[in-house]
Amino acid sequence: MQAKGDVLDLARELVSIPSVTGDEGGVAKLVADRLEASGWHVIRQEVPPEVPGGPARYNILAIDDPKRAPEVVLTTHLDTVPPFIALTEDDEHLFGRGTCDAKGIFAAQWFALERLRASGKRGLALLGVAGEETDSAGAKMAHQILPRARFVIDGEPTDLALTSGAKGILALKLTAKGVAGHSAYPERGVSAAHAMIRALAKLVDTKLPSLPKYGETTINVGLLSSGLAPNVIAPAASATVMIRLGAPYEHVISEVRRVLAPEIEIEVTSNADPLDIFVPEGREGRVVRFGSDVPYLSTIGTCLLVGPGSILDAHTSGEKIRKDDLRAAVDLYQSIAEGLFA
Repeated sequence: MQAKGDVLDLARELVSIPSVTGDEGGVAKLVADRLEASGWHVIRQEVPPEVPGGPARYNILAIDDPKRAPEVVLTTHLDTVPPFIALTEDDEHLFGRGTCDAKGIFAAQWFALERLRASGKRGLALLGVAGEETDSAGAKMAHQILPRARFVIDGEPTDLALTSGAKGILALKLTAKGVAGHSAYPERGVSAAHAMIRALAKLVDTKLPSLPKYGETTINVGLLSSGLAPNVIAPAASATVMIRLGAPYEHVISEVRRVLAPEIEIEVTSNADPLDIFVPEGREGRVVRFGSDVPYLSTIGTCLLVGPGSILDAHTSGEKIRKDDLRAAVDLYQSIAEGLFA
């Protein structure tokens, strides 16, 4: 039994199953069961819960021949950012969480592989991973069930354009410690909130290292927390910061440490250097600003990055994908894969 109907039918089905990071188990089960029924050899790899005691979640690998390393792997992530947004549609678009990032993409990859398999191609695999939206936990483990492949085509919303490079990522947790006291007597305490505000303002105003190919290194203070009450000097403060690297990690983190020292404690929770990404001869590529699982999947094989949809629609309340782009993605993935077999 192959993936039946139109690619839009499969996309609708996948998007209708909530799979916010940490709760990917339901969609992973559907994918694994359906692929197994279609004659693929399926491996379910358990990925640690997002939080202790959380629900089970899995990477799903479907491979046509488990006795050989695949020639081409199509892959993307099965998790989404919160909150779940139910599927709706009009004549032109599918709307809902995961339509473009990235369950619609997974549907297009699945259909492309079924076409390739039907045409007689062998050495194929489909990989759905957990946790890309937080720490890429699934991609970091995927080599344990898929040690090697010639090519790995990762799917992210790139407007159907191949990617020649991507910015790196540096995720930081920053903390400051103070001394609590009555806010009417500021000289009797030390405000961690004030220290954090001053440090973040300095960091945001600092021009961090970058390289022309990748563009400027940019900073986003995503989460900020401090204090006990408006009339209490804040004894602690924390911030979570995401930096999009336009230069190698070591160059940027050394400057971040210089700017934030000595008041702020720095914990690096994730990092990946900017990277060049393979583009087949005869095709054009462009640099993207966002991160992906490619840094971790590159241990498996030569990586490409391409997919339908716009990154500007991902993570928004109006996430959407054009129906025609999903259909075009099936053709594109098939065409790229066939070229890699040549």
